[in-house]
Amino acid sequence: MLSYQDLFEYFKKEREELVRVFETMPEEEFTKNRGLSFDSVKDVFVHTVIVEDNWLHYRAAGLGEGTQKVEDYRSLQEIKRYITEVDTKTTRLFNTMTSNDLKKRVKRVQPDGKEAVYPLGDVLYHIPIEVIHHYGEIFAEFWKSNINAPYYSYLAYSTGKKP
Repeated sequence: MLSYQDLFEYFKKEREELVRVFETMPEEEFTKNRGLSFDSVKDVFVHTVIVEDNWLHYRAAGLGEGTQKVEDYRSLQEIKRYITEVDTKTTRLFNTMTSNDLKKRVKRVQPDGKEAVYPLGDVLYHIPIEVIHHYGEIFAEFWKSNINAPYYSYLAYSTGKKP
């Protein structure tokens, strides 16, 4: 059965593939306003890291809303440092998580100011699904720009893992 941690590990491998493409892109293409859900490919990508950080390391930790914004990260090097920080925190979380933790209530303040509450187990599905949704948005933009999108299927990932 697919575990939460395995799902996160998969989308992080896909993220590594995206970073490799970003490293070959001219900065102006990476940061160009393309009218996406967030202006640029960079901003959409940073949003995916913020999603993980905010849900797991702020909301689920009872710290409220994180203050990170996509515009806080201007270069790929800054983004890679942020990814490393978030990955470290997420690994620590998974290494200490128990099945009882999955029932923990995670609060989110909605844009209208109302509070929504979700079990951590649902949040652990929501994050990878939202991230992969945005990866698809980035891939579509790559295709429009004749850039080879680095699709890495879950089946390829799971087949290539060592037992």
